[in-house]
Amino acid sequence: MAPLLLLRPADVNPDVIVARPARLRDRLAARIRARALDEELARGVAPDARASLALRARALGEDRIRCALGRQIRRIVDDARGPQDLGRAQIPTRRDEVLAAALELDELAERLLTPGPVAGGGLAQVRLLLTDGASPLYFGGAREKLRDAADSALTALQPSFGW
Repeated sequence: MAPLLLLRPADVNPDVIVARPARLRDRLAARIRARALDEELARGVAPDARASLALRARALGEDRIRCALGRQIRRIVDDARGPQDLGRAQIPTRRDEVLAAALELDELAERLLTPGPVAGGGLAQVRLLLTDGASPLYFGGAREKLRDAADSALTALQPSFGW
């Protein structure tokens, strides 16, 4: 992967944009603080707000990560549709919620597996949905329904081209 160049205003003239390579501390922060950065991105903080956010959004957008998220969603839906396998070691999902949101989850997985631009905030929402034990995928006391969380993530995947 090519090194990420960050654009920022010049120190002497804010109307001039200069490029600089990402620093080691920014790359380390993007790895070490991945979950916190995912939470910020999921809340709508722009990836260009800080170098570590830009690097995290870029990492989430890599084809292998994006496709892994899509495959994981498909596997969860397929497992919920099939017979319960209590002998397999896995974190149990809320099967009834998964089945109720199957259409939205299938659409979300399809979007992740289809090439094209996606927004880092949506990718972060998907990752948190899949990895946070307090998400509606795993926790009955979650603030929102799984269907709503999947819809929100799908909407957030749509990139906003502000130019």
